[in-house]
Amino acid sequence: MVPPFGTHGLSAPMERLRAATVHLPGNRIGRALSSLIRRLVSRGPDDPIDAEIFPGIRTRLRPGTNRCEKRVLTGAQFYDHQERAALAAALQASDSKPFVFADLGANVGLYSLWMVARARAAGRDLQVLAVEPDPVTRSRLLANLAASGADNVEVAPVAVGAEAGRGTIVEHGNNRGENQVAASDPSGGEGFEILPLDQICARHGLTRIDAMKVDLEGHDEAALRGMFETAPEALWPRMLVVEAGKGEASPPVVRLCEANGYAVAGRTRLNAIMQRH
Repeated sequence: MVPPFGTHGLSAPMERLRAATVHLPGNRIGRALSSLIRRLVSRGPDDPIDAEIFPGIRTRLRPGTNRCEKRVLTGAQFYDHQERAALAAALQASDSKPFVFADLGANVGLYSLWMVARARAAGRDLQVLAVEPDPVTRSRLLANLAASGADNVEVAPVAVGAEAGRGTIVEHGNNRGENQVAASDPSGGEGFEILPLDQICARHGLTRIDAMKVDLEGHDEAALRGMFETAPEALWPRMLVVEAGKGEASPPVVRLCEANGYAVAGRTRLNAIMQRH
């Protein structure tokens, strides 16, 4: 991380206030206080803030340009807490050595870093594959991994798709987490590779996946269809967190998983937690 972690730290009083939000209750009052304190400690929209968001996990957050970074700046315990709890439980219950976690659409690494923190706390071996094609977002991911000493996370600079191709990033504007991958002319050599999951895993030496998070901004179903069609079943994770949206109770991506041996173990505001039979 250049400049080193701490360069963009909050003042001592503001950091104490920010850090205290981890003790807020998980109710409406706690969330409202977290939001209020976030507004108090935040800076300009492009100004970074260095903060330890999970035990031992150091990040350089840019809350003005990425919603997930905004959400963990204060009250990090509220950020996707059901999804993270399910992943932590899967890690704790597994006898895999190492436990293999795939983070598809890793963004700045919050899920990957959470798993690193939980594995350290539990004394468990962990191997993470973080897939992030957006070069700007990926640079933030790499900096966070370096600052946190997360050398068990390998980053794949590609996108996940149903078949091989090339793609470019279509930027959302004020939220990097909503940037999308658009297919580009494969003969032009521009952009980055789009690969099915089994090819990405082969490139990084993975022969199995224990748990996986999928957040590909509209490409989740295509990526999972490619996995089910071409990947060996050892790469089908036992537990899967996938973006399912706010609308119908059983969207196409959930039905696809159910057709391939998964059951819904939980639903949150945006995601489905799927467990393989």
